[in-house]
Amino acid sequence: MKTVWRTMWISCLLAASAPLLAGCSLLAPFSNAKEGKTQKEPIAGAPSKQVLRVSQFVFLSDVEMHREQPLFKDLSNLREQVYRELRLPPASTEVFVYLFEDQAKYEKFMKAKYANLPVRRAYFVAQTGRGGAEDLVVYTYLNERTQKDLRHELTHAMLHSVLKNVPIWLDEGLAEYFEVPAGHNGVNAQHISAVRQASDVKFDLDRLEHLKEVHQMSPAEYHEAWAWVHLMLRSTPQAKQALLSYLQDLRVNPEPGPLRPRLAPAFVSLEQALQAHLAELHRKLPAGTTARQ
Repeated sequence: MKTVWRTMWISCLLAASAPLLAGCSLLAPFSNAKEGKTQKEPIAGAPSKQVLRVSQFVFLSDVEMHREQPLFKDLSNLREQVYRELRLPPASTEVFVYLFEDQAKYEKFMKAKYANLPVRRAYFVAQTGRGGAEDLVVYTYLNERTQKDLRHELTHAMLHSVLKNVPIWLDEGLAEYFEVPAGHNGVNAQHISAVRQASDVKFDLDRLEHLKEVHQMSPAEYHEAWAWVHLMLRSTPQAKQALLSYLQDLRVNPEPGPLRPRLAPAFVSLEQALQAHLAELHRKLPAGTTARQ
């Protein structure tokens, strides 16, 4: 999700099957961030002993980090994957990632700094500082889902660094698409299973495009947002071009209008095309695939 009007934007990762979710809320601005400089004013209580730069991402932690670790190699590749697949120009804007060593320290920090936010595994924060510059910051802690959470939140950050605005449903749909490993081609088994198991599912892109606040998005909306994104990126060239041209417009225009009219000519029926696309994805899932990825 993303808004052009906010002074602070916080992303929300909503993994419906997870007991502890990862970011959303609107708060006041903070400090004077200097874009383009690795040096950053320390944040009280946040980890800072170790600093590791991986492309545009600057990781800060109190645990030892090495560029050769699989996590950082994957996130470096994620940057290339997102910009290449969405045909967006790579940004040089720095994204600061505070990687806490455990859940207790992370939650203590978040409660002190953002007392009104619900407990989540990870948060992406975009805040406008003095002079109009922005801080792009991710907070999370080491756990078995850190890689997936960071792929999700850093996708938000990368979109935020090159686009004027992203509608909430599209921002979350893209983050859900890129949170799975690159070799999965955006196939998120959790969403496929949830949609297939729902007895009353009714896809409605027009309804999604009217959502303005992240609290309006339930798990069903996250499933559907991912599904529309996957349909556009992985079905027909015409559908993909509809999305890519829309993203290009968002680079210069925060309000380019709805996406549905651009996508509609690619299919006889949008909703039927999505149903058929999901059925085919489900058919191709490897035997034994579970919703938890």
